Amino acid sequence: MKHVLGFSGGIDSQAVARWLLNRYPAEDCIFLNSDAGRNEHDLTKEFVTQYNAEIHEVIHVEAHISDMWVGADEPTKHGYNPSDVLTFDTMAEIKGRFPARRSQFCTKILKVDPIARWVKANLRHGDYEAYTGVRRDESENRRNTPFREWNEIYDTYVNNVIADWSKAMCFEFIKSHGEPINPLYLMGFSRIGCMPCVNWGKDDILTMEARSPESIDKIRRWEQRVGRTFFGPMVPGMAINWIDDVIAWAKTDRGGRQSNMFRSLNERPNCESKYGLCE
Repeated sequence: MKHVLGFSGGIDSQAVARWLLNRYPAEDCIFLNSDAGRNEHDLTKEFVTQYNAEIHEVIHVEAHISDMWVGADEPTKHGYNPSDVLTFDTMAEIKGRFPARRSQFCTKILKVDPIARWVKANLRHGDYEAYTGVRRDESENRRNTPFREWNEIYDTYVNNVIADWSKAMCFEFIKSHGEPINPLYLMGFSRIGCMPCVNWGKDDILTMEARSPESIDKIRRWEQRVGRTFFGPMVPGMAINWIDDVIAWAKTDRGGRQSNMFRSLNERPNCESKYGLCE
């Protein structure tokens, strides 16, 4: 029996990886990483490389342009090479918009589908089960996540083994095993994987401005290419908010109208973890 995990480089999937390695032979644990259409921070890529070298092999998978359509001829009809790597911005260009909180198609297209394709090509006898780092306290939609459920995409059972864990428990678990963690957590980010993520709030957006201004430049280019905003409407009084509008909004108090001088400060300490990791 093989045990398959999508390894993002975030603390949740890392906790599940350690949970698996504590229970099963290393050769039976298969960790697969998709870089979210090349929308990951360089530090996440470096962390995954480090994990691969020091702890356990991580196999890299990528989405293809052909993943956007059912028909094999459709990519060519639309002017794309079906075998090309599907990037985040090309996905948005084809869709005509970026993902959103209520329409988070990026996860399935850029992560789930490429992992499922690798599994079906390399584990053909069905002697495998899949695992996720989904936790119930992440969102209202995940509040009733079961520990085990059948998944049609993977054609096997999926085990959500840390469904009842908190994020703090994940950090403590990894810390107790002496493993390194993704340095983005030490820089103040609460969610990692994509840079940025459509689910981010004010704090992560301001952290991006301070810690990764090149990511803002990237989003400006993407918005110009796609002709749509990366973040859905979140600025009060604005139906359309481009990335610079969103950054200005992130510097305001609750309600989004009164600027907060302290939120506007761009200086950050060397370590700024929200999870007590700097202590």
